[in-house]
Amino acid sequence: MLEGTLGFLRRHQRKFVIGAGVVGGLYMSAKLLTQRLVEMQASSAKERASKENIRRRFDQNQRDCLFTIMSLLPELSEQVLREVDVERLIAELRAIHRPQTSHPVSVDDEAANHESQAQPRGEGENNVWSNNNNKNSSSSGSGSGDGSNNGDENAQIKDKRDHSPDQENDSADGSIGNASATEEIESPRRTKVEIWEDIKVQSFARTMIAVYSESLLTMFVHIQLNIVGRSTYLDSVVGKFVGDNEDNVVLEGRSQSRISMTEEQNFLMLSWWFLNRGWRKMMDLIVDAVNYSVGQLSLKERMSHRELTALFNTIHIRLRENDIVQMLSGFVLPLGDANVSDYLSSNRLEADKVFTPVFIRLLDQIRDIIESRDFAYVFNSSVDRLTTQLLDALQESFPEPVPVPVFNKPLPPTVEGETAPDLDEVVKEFEEFSSPSESRVVVVQLLPRIAREGHQILNGVPNNYLENISASREVQALSAVVYTAESS
Repeated sequence: MLEGTLGFLRRHQRKFVIGAGVVGGLYMSAKLLTQRLVEMQASSAKERASKENIRRRFDQNQRDCLFTIMSLLPELSEQVLREVDVERLIAELRAIHRPQTSHPVSVDDEAANHESQAQPRGEGENNVWSNNNNKNSSSSGSGSGDGSNNGDENAQIKDKRDHSPDQENDSADGSIGNASATEEIESPRRTKVEIWEDIKVQSFARTMIAVYSESLLTMFVHIQLNIVGRSTYLDSVVGKFVGDNEDNVVLEGRSQSRISMTEEQNFLMLSWWFLNRGWRKMMDLIVDAVNYSVGQLSLKERMSHRELTALFNTIHIRLRENDIVQMLSGFVLPLGDANVSDYLSSNRLEADKVFTPVFIRLLDQIRDIIESRDFAYVFNSSVDRLTTQLLDALQESFPEPVPVPVFNKPLPPTVEGETAPDLDEVVKEFEEFSSPSESRVVVVQLLPRIAREGHQILNGVPNNYLENISASREVQALSAVVYTAESS
């Protein structure tokens, strides 16, 4: 029995060896494949967790950007509204109406009252910020008309003194009051047309300043916080593999220096320059473009929404012709020795403590981004986006046009001996009936709404303009590029 078994094994030895090798190979292959699948699943899960972590951090960073901009806008708004004070001009206009009306006059009432009184201004009165020429030009007329009133008041005071000598103290008080009134009357006073001209230019200027400044501030804060957020994320990743005592680490062949808390604060403090200095430089360009585009616009002119859109586009074109995009880095960063000294002295900072190697590297990074073509494209897209939203809001000021039906005469019959009707005349009558005329509004009635929208852009609660630009695809894409870029 045993010899038979051994003989069987000897006869089939080769088959058993091959079979054992095949089974062993299959076993090892299955085990290796299973191990490989487990590693791939673990790597995929780790990659998904890493991407989810990046996405979560990025989304949180974008929310931080929105809240940061909302906290900075009040400071910018306060300065813009104080510098371009349309409300002061409206109060000055109301002061002219106050002696004539006993009830307060609203801004819309002022616009309605002025619709029949507005006249175009002279060529030398286009500068909205220098009103001295306007005041001096109207001082002669007001002074000549006030002399007779002063004479009558002095005569009345003299009569009172003659008839009531016991009331000399009261007369003296009255003379002092009349003297102060005389001084106030003799002070140069501008006409309503001159004030409305200033309201016109400043309304457009303030709204455009709000559009451009909010666009630039939004993009600048997004770049700042995404650079800092990227550094924080890299530090968190590197911290899993190296000790916290390491000052420099090597990640993907690049040296990444950690940002200290002080350096991060100094880097984020750069927004102070735009909020207190840079926006004023931008304002000069915008005021020049507004004066060029709006200065000769008549207050009595009736505009359609399409013409108003073309007017805003003219302002944008003028600004881009003046290379406003190439000046953006100077608006948001203190470039040059004089500006750096101003920035440091205003914030009581020391240069050797601020301009560390890490801070200089961050400053170079953000300047390269601002001066890039991508930043210019996103900035122009953001400005166009806010302008479109502004024009949509101004659409409410234009009532819907009511089509006026044109009763056409019946076509004459074409019988023998008669000519056929003129086809061009028939087409013209059809076009007049099918396409109603555009709704038009007097310019002076649009100014209050334009001024209010400029205020809404900066101070709106909720600020739909800010939410619109922050959620735009262009701003989000630029933020993602900055957040995921490798730092050199």
